[in-house]
Amino acid sequence: MNTPILFCIPYAGGSSMSFSNIVSLITIEGLEIKCLELPGRGTRHRELLPASLDEVVDDLYFKIKDSLLLKERPILIWGHSMGAILALLLSSRLHTHQFNMIGLLVSGMKAPTHPSSPHALSEKAKNKLLSDLLPIKYEQNKEAPLFQRIYKKRIEIMEKDVELLEKYQIKNWPEMYLSSPIAVIMGDDDELYPALSYYENWKLHTSGNTDFFSIKGSHFFPMQHPEKTSLLLTQILTQILNNQPIN
Repeated sequence: MNTPILFCIPYAGGSSMSFSNIVSLITIEGLEIKCLELPGRGTRHRELLPASLDEVVDDLYFKIKDSLLLKERPILIWGHSMGAILALLLSSRLHTHQFNMIGLLVSGMKAPTHPSSPHALSEKAKNKLLSDLLPIKYEQNKEAPLFQRIYKKRIEIMEKDVELLEKYQIKNWPEMYLSSPIAVIMGDDDELYPALSYYENWKLHTSGNTDFFSIKGSHFFPMQHPEKTSLLLTQILTQILNNQPIN
């Protein structure tokens, strides 16, 4: 089977189900979509959480390698927030090993070489940001034991993921390189990376085109606005698959 496939990588604390309501709205004929599961969450919750970002990339690389029958199969990857960094590292490795990477989509994450740290958030703003991750169906039951267990577990995983990201040291970011186009998506009201300057250096990671898109919402805009997100992703993916300039 040589049809294109899109792999989706969630944000810190996320699971393979995090994007389910978004990807279900992407109906591009002939495109397969697979949401990747990281160790220690979702369908892999019985596994240990990873000890390093390299361990995560190794895990995802071999999962993709084992699932593809042909190296020539066209591959696209979308990652959000921490998932964007994983998407770049994974895409670069696939490209180096001559898999057919045709597009990288990153959202909610500054370029790896941008020197600035995220804006410091107040405790109130941080809690609001984290609450955006929780399923809407639990909003009216915040005091219920089920909600509290979900919230506690998700925050625990998120904090460990963020710790992995903060500890990750690499001096050769410019060597993380592709020949395929990169589409960069940012929320209009992103609390962590609020200006285009945070994202511009994504262009350093490809010899192809880098295009920038703005969308309504905060850092977790995919969860806030799944319909708008799916429409934008459909537009970008369709143009990549048709070898058209992304705009």
